[in-house]
Amino acid sequence: MKFKYSHNYYPAAPIVDVTFITAAEHERIGPLPAMVDSGADGTIVPLHYLDEIQAPPTVEMVMRSQWGERRHVLLYLVDVRIGDVTLPGIEVVGDDLSDEIVIGRDVLNHLRVVLNGPAEIMELSESSS
Repeated sequence: MKFKYSHNYYPAAPIVDVTFITAAEHERIGPLPAMVDSGADGTIVPLHYLDEIQAPPTVEMVMRSQWGERRHVLLYLVDVRIGDVTLPGIEVVGDDLSDEIVIGRDVLNHLRVVLNGPAEIMELSESSS
């Protein structure tokens, strides 16, 4: 699957369309635009999307931003679909402060990711290993 970079960011950033699905109820929301951030440990989803599909919370934890600030957050269990690839049982962070979805390494490490910055194209595929 190929995705174009978005010029809504500077410098331009890779964006994918993502759908979130609850495993038990098969409720879904998406496709929604999401920034791909290989520097983010986890995937962050605005809480109102998770509430809309009644995603089950799994655990409370402390999250630290790149600036060192700490926040208590809840993780939610969802299946993550990007294009034709569905990754089951991913715990994502529910964010009550932002409206931006960030796809982190918890999802990216399941995929083969090629960032072609000069062409402003990102390619994703299922890992062959």
